[in-house]
Amino acid sequence: MRARGRGAIVLFAVLLLSCLFATVPVTAQDTGAGVMQADDPKNLTFDQNRMFMYGQSTAESQSTWETWTHSALSDVESDDQMSEGNIIGDANNGGGPRTFTFEGSNPPAEPVEIDNSIPITGNIHLLIICDLEQNACTKEVTIVLRLGNVDLAQQTINQPDEDSNYQFEFFINQEEVKADETFGLRISFQKPQSVNPNDGYVLYLGNGESWMDIPVLAPYEPVVPGLDGAEYVSPYAQATGYNLESGNSVSFIGLILWGALGIGVFVAGFMFLPPIPMKELSILFTGLGLLVSMMVAPIIAGPLQMGKVNPDDPDVWSIEELVQLDERQGSFIGDDFVENYEFSVYVEYDDVYIASNGGQKISAMGYEEHASLFEDPNVPQRGKEYVQLYFSLFHIDLRPGQAVLVKSMIVNSTDPATGVTSLVPLHACMDCTDPDTGSAWEAQKVTVTVNGENSDRFAIQSTLCEIIGVDSTWGSYAHILTVLGLLMGGVGFWMSFRQNRQYDDDEEEEPDEDFEDALDDLEEF
Repeated sequence: MRARGRGAIVLFAVLLLSCLFATVPVTAQDTGAGVMQADDPKNLTFDQNRMFMYGQSTAESQSTWETWTHSALSDVESDDQMSEGNIIGDANNGGGPRTFTFEGSNPPAEPVEIDNSIPITGNIHLLIICDLEQNACTKEVTIVLRLGNVDLAQQTINQPDEDSNYQFEFFINQEEVKADETFGLRISFQKPQSVNPNDGYVLYLGNGESWMDIPVLAPYEPVVPGLDGAEYVSPYAQATGYNLESGNSVSFIGLILWGALGIGVFVAGFMFLPPIPMKELSILFTGLGLLVSMMVAPIIAGPLQMGKVNPDDPDVWSIEELVQLDERQGSFIGDDFVENYEFSVYVEYDDVYIASNGGQKISAMGYEEHASLFEDPNVPQRGKEYVQLYFSLFHIDLRPGQAVLVKSMIVNSTDPATGVTSLVPLHACMDCTDPDTGSAWEAQKVTVTVNGENSDRFAIQSTLCEIIGVDSTWGSYAHILTVLGLLMGGVGFWMSFRQNRQYDDDEEEEPDEDFEDALDDLEEF
């Protein structure tokens, strides 16, 4: 008995351990793996953009039947169809209005972006039977598109096609489906009033029968790495071969120095002039005007160019404006950048990143001054990327200037490698012609390596760039003439000083000669 007791205890222990080992993996799988929201076949996604109508009918009144919709290809809880006849004594005997609301049963946890330039299309397979009336009954159906608890659009179809299908389409303004919301349908029609038990309707459900297609946008795919961090660091600050250098700057120290020297130069130079009224004032204002104008002109020639661009022009865009634009259907970005749109991009800078590409200098903008925009999660990611992709590289040395003005237009470009057509700025066009020469346009595609990761950018050709704030080419000549003026003024000052000193000596000798003459007259007297 004792042995049997021990055997029973051992057997019980083995069974207990077996149960534990059998249940632990299942429990871990249920809590750890789970079905991701994006992988749920019922969810509306880019790959699962067709939503099907499902329902379940009972012997009770049709007003109690459940209907729903989601993106799964099948639903074990749904019937293949819902129907009513006119059987005497049946809960659904008799005709009248019928309405079924297919509510979204599986709303996503995150917003879903949709392309509102493409209509929502679908089909309702509904057979309305009225044999006794020889199909003279109304077969009109009203279809209402819903989003959450809101009716978005409505369409009435008078007659189905030959297969009893009601095909519909809706254009909407919404650009996204908010989290915890999804699309639904409400259909309304008249059930025939007849004593014929076969008269009624059959509403076919599920895949291939009743459905609607939602134009869901493809999921966002980053094209420029390094822009999703909490702190913005320019890609070029970490890019291979790019060095930070200063652009042209204007200093007013030289202006002050040369102006002070100019006063002395011309005051000394005009000492050669004979005595005239108000000689000192004439020398002061004439000399100051000449020298200062000679010196100031080449110094401010660059800054004066900065005022040639009107920032209030609606077709002149700054980087701050571009980075806040989002992707739009039928547009490069934003609402204005459609095909054939001519525009300018104006960028001021203090520093640029310089690199070499094929023996030519290439300039890159870090846009560190706009770090707050690149770090803001509310600023569209596509705008951040497009600024880096299309408007951060210039196939020209920008160091001589203080700003650059890019003139461009939006064109349709077809990539010869992939055959994909898209709207891009002129400098990124793959199959365009040069507007000046008429020859094939060469897009300057540059690969930027950031922390070992490659990213392709489009550099703006020099022919489209105008450097603003460049010092005048004739400034050196004005400075040389100023130096000559200094030398001549110095010589004139020295000669004038010597002449005045000799004159003063003569003045000192004259009183002695007069005194001697007076003594001679006195002796004669």
